[in-house]
Amino acid sequence: MGCDRAAARAGGHRMRIIEPIAITDAMLLASNVPETDAPAWDAGASYAVNDQVIRTHAIYKAVAASTGQDPLADTTSTFWVRLGATNRWRAFDRLISDPVTQEGDITYSLRPDMLSDAIAFFGLNAASIRVVVTDPVDGVIYDQTRILIDGSAVFDWWSYFFEPITYADQEIVTGVPIYTGVQVDITLASGGTTKVGQIVLGRAQVIGETLVDTEIGIDDFSVKERDAFGNFSIVERAYSDTTRFRFSFPTGDARRIRKILARVRAIPAVYYAGDETGHLGTTVYGFFQDFSIPLTTNVSFGSLEVEGLT
Repeated sequence: MGCDRAAARAGGHRMRIIEPIAITDAMLLASNVPETDAPAWDAGASYAVNDQVIRTHAIYKAVAASTGQDPLADTTSTFWVRLGATNRWRAFDRLISDPVTQEGDITYSLRPDMLSDAIAFFGLNAASIRVVVTDPVDGVIYDQTRILIDGSAVFDWWSYFFEPITYADQEIVTGVPIYTGVQVDITLASGGTTKVGQIVLGRAQVIGETLVDTEIGIDDFSVKERDAFGNFSIVERAYSDTTRFRFSFPTGDARRIRKILARVRAIPAVYYAGDETGHLGTTVYGFFQDFSIPLTTNVSFGSLEVEGLT
């Protein structure tokens, strides 16, 4: 497992964590992504080996013939093996590497039941994102479109004319007024095959001021082995983004910060160096692995290591 790290020049930005909310059946009002990956499970039907069914937005494959065996109750996988979420629900399954895929636009209409002000997108193959928030009384109260062209490879006239057009694979939309009763409509467009690995809604909590010695890197899970003749055998596998955040904060905020981190200790959350810092590569959706804050009198300095999901 390798790690390639580089210093992230992130000074002058407020580090934030988006505490995610779980999207439930009741919150998902509509989507243009069909849930037709397999037939719905039928308690009265007989199933043969390799048959597939949908049960509560997940796909199950039969590993033994059965009748009336509920995939949800089969905790030992005697009759059914869970393959993953349906295409529609992959946007909320906490896996970036298994994206929602569709020709043309992807749309979701949500009615969250908790206060939120940020939406993060990961594993994108899209040219634009539009977020519209509608209040049942006041009508449209927020409407923003983000164009996802990634200009990081353009640094002179040559690269301006000859570098291919590329698009960002992640985006964070902040300042979104989400409260009980509003409808949130999300549209991802690409003009071709559109993909999104995760859509994360939640509240963006300020942790502190990001410092210039914040680091980014990757953990590579590929296998590289050399034989007796010096030849390499390489098995390419997934990798995860890693970021070691360094940040400062008023010492009086220490208890608040620890409470926030305690709430997200066992769930993936979104960590980023601050607004408008996507080009730095510090945005990570995953778990924090190491957290330490040596307290001082007025201003303290913290360190937080985050490993991203694949």
